[in-house]
Amino acid sequence: MSNDNRRVHDLIVFLSVLLTGTVLVCRGVPPESLATIAIALSGLYATWRRRT
Repeated sequence: MSNDNRRVHDLIVFLSVLLTGTVLVCRGVPPESLATIAIALSGLYATWRRRT
């Protein structure tokens, strides 16, 4: 995968997580729960990045 494609994927993932967090906060999910979710998602993303 080229470096440009990785940047695009990083941007897509960043915006997706940001949008998901915003939607969840607007729906009333406590921010403390979002911290747990963010840590889990970052671990999954790091694992996905290592395989490429």
